[in-house]
Amino acid sequence: MSTTELKEEIQKAIEQIPESAPENLLQDVLGYIQDVNAKIAQKAKYDQYFKEILAEDEEVFRKLAQ
Repeated sequence: MSTTELKEEIQKAIEQIPESAPENLLQDVLGYIQDVNAKIAQKAKYDQYFKEILAEDEEVFRKLAQ
């Protein structure tokens, strides 16, 4: 499944949650989704830092590879 398809399935599952669902359970689900979003953002930041390091030290890495 693609990311878009997975997000659509998650949305469908959320829409099927009954209005009578316990609030604390919904808070847990919301917290989990927020944690996932934070981890995605943090990973993106780490990926960017890694790319910057590679770009800054490209010449050093070339010399080490020889």
